Amino acid sequence: MSEFRITHEIHEVHPDIREKLTTATIDAINESSARSAEDAALVLRNRLGEIGVHMSPEACLAAVERIRSGKSLRFEIEREDAED
Repeated sequence: MSEFRITHEIHEVHPDIREKLTTATIDAINESSARSAEDAALVLRNRLGEIGVHMSPEACLAAVERIRSGKSLRFEIEREDAED
């Protein structure tokens, strides 16, 4: 399952980040519905950049493919502990 993680520290500073991410993602997917998954991922990446969120091209593509296959995205909050 693909989960998109938001660190607890970011969530404390921007408590509405989940809502912004969800809105930006839906807008980008709708805007690029007639495009290839790769093009839609670029639109998503640009749209997220507009709200100050940087996501890898691979993660954007995974998000687009997940949504297009009828699955939902989950934005999880996690503490920024040790890097594994």
